[in-house]
Amino acid sequence: MFQIEHPYHWNFTMVFTTYFWKINRMIKTKLLSMTFAVFTCILSTLSYAESVTGKEYQAVVETAYNYFNGAANGDQKLLAKAFDIEFGHVKMITVNKETGKETIRTVPLKEFSGYFKKATKDKWVANILSVDIVDDKMAMVKLDFNTPKTHYIDYLVMYKRENEWRIINKTFIANKK
Repeated sequence: MFQIEHPYHWNFTMVFTTYFWKINRMIKTKLLSMTFAVFTCILSTLSYAESVTGKEYQAVVETAYNYFNGAANGDQKLLAKAFDIEFGHVKMITVNKETGKETIRTVPLKEFSGYFKKATKDKWVANILSVDIVDDKMAMVKLDFNTPKTHYIDYLVMYKRENEWRIINKTFIANKK
């Protein structure tokens, strides 16, 4: 028997190949779409976290400068805004004049802030050298500041309590010029 093949006649292999190719293309498109969606979610989460951290960083830096400007200008309101007056302390090395022995002196921040009752006549300059924030609740600031007579390096430990950053511990080294 004589059979004529029609030019538009598809055999099983051609149909299966075409069908498989369409399914493969749909899977790739869905995978690409899902990958893009996951990437977009991750990116939006990271940018939110970055903006929160940026706010915390700015608040910590502002607290450090409130301390510095409060001390330089004798501004008790700025110092009260910077210090946790209720719980905070300053720790400093002191030398006994008679024995020459070094000891650590602890002063409550409430008492320490009282040392700055009036603005200084000298020019003081401060630079923040580093900021380390942990879980947006605790921070450590390294502050370098100079007066005409003394160079200080302060470490300011802060807690965020009641939604406000406050210095709870200040330790420092002072070198006469």
